[in-house]
Amino acid sequence: MNGREFSPDNFSIRYFKYNKVPYLNWVISPKETSDQSGDIQQQLFDLGLLPGNVPAKTWHLVSELNLTNSFQPPECDARFLVYYLELTNLDGSSVLVDWNEKYPDLALLFWPYIIEMARQELYLKIPEIMEFALTDPLKSPAEFSNKLKTLVAQAYLDLGEIDYHLGRLERARARLQLSLDIQPSKESQALLNKASDSNVKELVQ
Repeated sequence: MNGREFSPDNFSIRYFKYNKVPYLNWVISPKETSDQSGDIQQQLFDLGLLPGNVPAKTWHLVSELNLTNSFQPPECDARFLVYYLELTNLDGSSVLVDWNEKYPDLALLFWPYIIEMARQELYLKIPEIMEFALTDPLKSPAEFSNKLKTLVAQAYLDLGEIDYHLGRLERARARLQLSLDIQPSKESQALLNKASDSNVKELVQ
């Protein structure tokens, strides 16, 4: 087995491989890893947006391949962020590194939200936020920030609502609270109240 993993702790990307008995899922060799992080990770360290010299503890699956076929397990959502982290221009340079250098004021507003979204596992919503920044960045920092907050708050609300309906109340409450912290709304507050009431009822029962 081999594949790739991403860490939201410090935005590292690594390749891994190990051996296991087919069909039995018995792992018969230690997991070997090698770093595949790119220039964007170092730039985010240099900007003070990611902690330097901090070993990654959390790893999320990006892709996995076995001896007979390739597949994307359900937990491979980190691939949506890694795609952008590794996106290159025709000359091979990093799209995001170039964007940060071209729009330094916007980068300082943008990346804290992306970093937190990764740590909250909002990978499914990251492409929408990335496309907003990359395709239409010619705004004042204030305009950019206001639109960014609206998009990110809605992302937390959307996934918080899904968690609520699936009965994942703890995660629903956390995501809905983050939505409210970014941009208060009646919809987020009402759903958070419902999630909190449902949790109280479960505890009582």
